Amino acid sequence: MKYIYESLFRAVGFCFSAALLVLSLLCSIKLAAVNDTAARLEKEVNALQEENARLRAACETSLSLEEIERYAREELGMQRCMPGQILYLPYPAEG
Repeated sequence: MKYIYESLFRAVGFCFSAALLVLSLLCSIKLAAVNDTAARLEKEVNALQEENARLRAACETSLSLEEIERYAREELGMQRCMPGQILYLPYPAEG
């Protein structure tokens, strides 16, 4: 009888150890997949930050006030207003 209990204990211990080993391997695989995803996303974030910086620089250098004024005068036929044409509206009082 003692032999049966000892064999049963060894079998249960072996199954428990095997289950822990399988769970450990599955967790290790999942962790590697998460690390790969994190590395890919980090590269994507860096690429998007570089593109954002490049686009900001292009936007800042693409339009200047001189170009806008030239376009308004030459293309739209606009002109600067005379001092008598400016009307200042009073700021409403608080309270």
